[in-house]
Amino acid sequence: MSLSHRYRNFGGVKPSDAPREEISSEVTEDQQLQSFENGYQAGWDDAVKAQADSVAKISAEFGQNLQDMSFTYHEALSKLTSSMKPVMAEIVDKLLPPLTRDSLGMHIVDQLMEMIKEQPNQPIQIVVAPSQVETIQDLAEGKLTDPFEVVAEQSLGDGQAFVRIGSVERSIDLDAVLAGIGKAIAAFFHEAEQEKENG
Repeated sequence: MSLSHRYRNFGGVKPSDAPREEISSEVTEDQQLQSFENGYQAGWDDAVKAQADSVAKISAEFGQNLQDMSFTYHEALSKLTSSMKPVMAEIVDKLLPPLTRDSLGMHIVDQLMEMIKEQPNQPIQIVVAPSQVETIQDLAEGKLTDPFEVVAEQSLGDGQAFVRIGSVERSIDLDAVLAGIGKAIAAFFHEAEQEKENG
């Protein structure tokens, strides 16, 4: 009686079993390769989607930040403009008029110096508001060597004057300049208020 059926055969593989194991091994390798490619593709797709989502989120946040900055800028500009209005009004109403009066004499002297070159040895007449006569008289005495006359004219403002040498006459109107500055400032603040209401 043989005992071979009780022991496992470690000998060579039977020829009929070999092709079946090779086919099974090839199928398993193909399946593993396909699974790897599917997993890799799924991972790649997830990474691309995550990147696209991240870019979209950053773009949305950036756009919102720009809107917030724009709003903040316009709000700050509006507040700044509103706070500047009384300051500019003070400058135009209180600071510029004395400066205008004080600088009138220098404007008169500048005009006269040009005119004297064109018409030397001619009588000089300076016409100003009554409140400016003494100031202009003192200034002209220190600057002009030719004889001159300072004449008061009631209709002139503190920033206005006429200078005559012979037949040539020039007008100086710093009051008009001051009024123009006032109008320009008023127009600026009016436009800023319109933008704020429409904005």
